[in-house]
Amino acid sequence: MERIVKRPEFVDYQEALSTFTEWRKELNNCIDEQPQSFKDMFDAVKYMAACENTVAMDILAYYYKTGVPDLLPENYMRYIQWELIAAARGNELAIEKIQFLIGYGCDEIIESADFETIKYKNDIDDYNMLYVIGKALAKIMVRDFLKAFPVDLYKEPDDFKPYKQEDFINLRKIIDQAIPLTIEYLKS
Repeated sequence: MERIVKRPEFVDYQEALSTFTEWRKELNNCIDEQPQSFKDMFDAVKYMAACENTVAMDILAYYYKTGVPDLLPENYMRYIQWELIAAARGNELAIEKIQFLIGYGCDEIIESADFETIKYKNDIDDYNMLYVIGKALAKIMVRDFLKAFPVDLYKEPDDFKPYKQEDFINLRKIIDQAIPLTIEYLKS
């Protein structure tokens, strides 16, 4: 698989939402009517995600979150990894979706003593604040702690790993460690 070096910095919310909705509808239609088509389409979306398509990453996250009976096992951490990668790569819809997880981390950054410097250096305003901070925090989490990369996740088998409270506790620890690194990153 060829790795794409240049990726878009930003995927507009409306564009991401309309593409996500369209692809999800196609995949959902296959679940009941043509199960093999679902598997083939899911594999194609997985390949697009490995090639840095952030909407495809968001679609994978959606299906890994609960799985698809008899077609795809639930895998909570795979869901989180794909959603965080999509957010780290600039998918505005994915950034919104992970707010349940990283929201308090974003608040900590906003409340930090360095926030005025961060605002200035990153051209942050009320409109783009969540996007800039969420993307940066997701990037640090993915790069420095989860070490999750699309080309590697693409190769992982689809195994059953449902949500465990331990997963959330570990993610919270990662966020706590990522906050100061994100502040430094945004200040640089």
